[in-house]
Amino acid sequence: MEKRTKQDLSFFERVERMHPYKMILILGLFGSSLIFLFLLISFFVSLSNVEEVNVEVPSIFIISTILIISSSYFINPIRKLFKANAHKALVTTMRYTFLLGVGFAFCQLMGYRELIESGNLFNSGIASSFLYILTGLHALHFIAAHTYLGVLIFQTKGIMRDPIKYLMAETNPYWHLKYELLTKVWHFLGVLWMILIISFWVFL
Repeated sequence: MEKRTKQDLSFFERVERMHPYKMILILGLFGSSLIFLFLLISFFVSLSNVEEVNVEVPSIFIISTILIISSSYFINPIRKLFKANAHKALVTTMRYTFLLGVGFAFCQLMGYRELIESGNLFNSGIASSFLYILTGLHALHFIAAHTYLGVLIFQTKGIMRDPIKYLMAETNPYWHLKYELLTKVWHFLGVLWMILIISFWVFL
């Protein structure tokens, strides 16, 4: 019997063969997307009923956007680096991504500070409330992904010290899945932030 390639499989057959962790991640990202979509629609509808919006998007969010886009660029090749046994390049790339993530988080905090100093508190109005809710929910997702990145850096450095452990990890599909899932989540957060910031700039 001729072996079927991945391209020959139907959608449902691909789903059946998918790793459980990957399936959970896809469902989680889909669920998060629906939540953000619902909040954005509510945000747009609420703004249409407001005569005047006195909220300005913090200027430092421009830097936040640059940092998260840069971090997506750096994190993109980590799975290929792991496959290629490029140990030092892998850890260095992940460290750069982690530092860019720290920078992004710092800019978010400075953005909230800018909002507070300008008198835009959570309960200052509909626009302010949605700005805090949407960016805050994104921040929670980002903190989870950033924490996992830190853990994965630590784990990667651990197996690199032992050639046998690294060889075992290299042949273990679960390890490849770790890098793949982290990359997907990171790109998701980057795209999500772009959608949020563009929405804020256009409608506020």
